Amino acid sequence: MTNGKLNGVSRHGAAHIAEDILVLTAGLGTGAGLMYLCDPNRGRARRSRLAGEFLGFIRRDENRMAKRAKDVLNRVGGLAAEAVSALAEEESVTDEVLVARVRTRLGHVLSHPHEVKVRADNGVVTLEGKLTHAERRLLREEVKAIPGVKRIDDRLKARSSFAPGLLIGLAAGLALLGKTDSSRIPPARA
Repeated sequence: MTNGKLNGVSRHGAAHIAEDILVLTAGLGTGAGLMYLCDPNRGRARRSRLAGEFLGFIRRDENRMAKRAKDVLNRVGGLAAEAVSALAEEESVTDEVLVARVRTRLGHVLSHPHEVKVRADNGVVTLEGKLTHAERRLLREEVKAIPGVKRIDDRLKARSSFAPGLLIGLAAGLALLGKTDSSRIPPARA
């Protein structure tokens, strides 16, 4: 490179050559595309298929935009409702309504919601049953967030997350594989 030239071509000239190559390539691509679409034998079918795909793309895009607009409106409505709820005084909730709200949350949080007994007395929710430590912690967090809950009386007992039938099934499987003596498998408890 001497005097701003590369192999005898100035930088300014190299930029023009690159532009010329780009224009030439674009022209060749446009010509090939027109030949493809204007072919007397298959051109009409190709144009029809291209138009159908374009319209399908537009429809899908319109559907996506409608879904996004609906989502945004729902989120804004939710934020507005939360703001009004935060500013409004907490209303008194009947014990029956509170129990129904807690039962609804149980169904969303626990795999076996029927194992938990729920009672309410003036905003104090009593929970009884057996849950794993993880389920218990999650349930307490969820119940605290329910409107109308003043306090939680936690009478939940710990349950092992280990399934009782799993040990028996594992021992039986090992016995079938010949890895252990089947007389050493403990009897199932009722």
